[in-house]
Amino acid sequence: MSCAGHRVTATVRELASVAGMGVAPRERTGLDGWKGPTVTDARAGAAGSASSRERGLLPRWVVAAYGAGAAGWVLVDRVVLTWLYFVYVTTPTPTGERLMLPLTFSAVMLGGRVIDAVADPVIARLSDNHRGRRGRRLPFLIVSAVPYVVVYIALFLPPVAQRSPVNALYLGVLLALYFTLFTTYVGPYLALLADLSATTADRVDLSTSKAVATLLGAGVALIVSGLLVEALGVVTMVWVLGAVALLLLLVPLTIPERRFAAAVPATMPLLPAIRATLANRPFVIALLGANALWFGFNIVSLNVPLYATSLLGLTEGAVAALMGALFGVCLLVFPVVNRLSKRVGLKRMMIASLVGFALVFPLIAAFPDPPLGLSPLAFGVLVMALAGIPLAGFFVVPDAIIAAVAALEQQRTGQRREGMYFGVNGLALKLNLGVSTVVSGALLQVWGDPLGLQLTGPVAAVAIAIGALVFLRYPEAEVEAARAALDRSEVGRSEVGRSEVGRSGHDD
Repeated sequence: MSCAGHRVTATVRELASVAGMGVAPRERTGLDGWKGPTVTDARAGAAGSASSRERGLLPRWVVAAYGAGAAGWVLVDRVVLTWLYFVYVTTPTPTGERLMLPLTFSAVMLGGRVIDAVADPVIARLSDNHRGRRGRRLPFLIVSAVPYVVVYIALFLPPVAQRSPVNALYLGVLLALYFTLFTTYVGPYLALLADLSATTADRVDLSTSKAVATLLGAGVALIVSGLLVEALGVVTMVWVLGAVALLLLLVPLTIPERRFAAAVPATMPLLPAIRATLANRPFVIALLGANALWFGFNIVSLNVPLYATSLLGLTEGAVAALMGALFGVCLLVFPVVNRLSKRVGLKRMMIASLVGFALVFPLIAAFPDPPLGLSPLAFGVLVMALAGIPLAGFFVVPDAIIAAVAALEQQRTGQRREGMYFGVNGLALKLNLGVSTVVSGALLQVWGDPLGLQLTGPVAAVAIAIGALVFLRYPEAEVEAARAALDRSEVGRSEVGRSEVGRSGHDD
């Protein structure tokens, strides 16, 4: 680098240091040769335009590459949730016994989930504070992707072909590794959404890409895995889908993070970082509203097989029709949610999703006696198809909102800690999953079948309606105004830096 280049870099770094910010990002240059304005230049245009939330600044290949990672980890995780119990508890050994008792398996899985929950804020803090040549997030994806898939495959290879404490110990150790590696990849991956997005449109586009990939990954895990097991067996299925998942997990590594993200490593320790995150009022409101939605949705999704067999009087095969209607409609509605989120804002779309679920889920109580002369299958498919409409918003909007409120941290503390926001959100969601599972079981335990099952819909609807009321207090105008002010301040610093750069070049 020339002397002038060194002086330019030093000048920009000095200005950034005085302002408490990082170095202004370099020109965005994608791997495909695309060139555009710097992140700061892009935000300059966004801050000065009322319609900025409708325009994305990221090239399409970056949006697509980001989403591919979600397909990879969802595919692996769904296979584990669907088939691990089958291998260790359901499938008999040559001697006729199972590898593990159900209670033992549940206890080992619970231990893994505890490690998973604890790892969320720890990995988030490490990612937020990381200083590396590849950025803050990609290094974690790089080191975890291959080991994650290797451990996933090893889970399905128990060392002893009969019931043995060795299998329980083996599974416990591997699940601890599996969930730690899962969090090491997924936590920074989610935080990368906030780092890459300079406008609401970017956040919505990245969230939509992730949502579509999530559905596709889950679909492959739920449908293709069964076909592969039937044709080739469980172990071969695990290897084949593991190879596919690894390729998908590696795709986000093609994104040059430091060219597209204007983030600087944080320095805050773990506990102060958690406290500062929970002191962000817009985030707490968004967290409570989203978790109310997750709570209700978890109760319903856990019981879909029982809805088909017990309430509707259908066979297990009808579950595919119900889930197909739910996710099929959701997939069709994604483009509508993407466009409306940019036009009317994230708050209105989130409330619309909450209200939609609150109106649809009570219909589950009518499953045993379908109205309008509909057959049980037709009524079940209709209700699930209607639920697919708000489900599209449910998949897209919450991550975009968390990315938006996380950006306010820079204004409050001068640090970018998007990872901790997604980490705290992940911890809350995992606790939520446990509580909603207990509530679902309690309804069946206390009220029995079918009344307990019928009540799951209305109970879920009440929880989600409470979430809608909470979300009415989400200060979207305040969040957007603060974000615009932050963008303008970055623009001002960038213009000063360019002026210094120009003078240095002229002096040379």
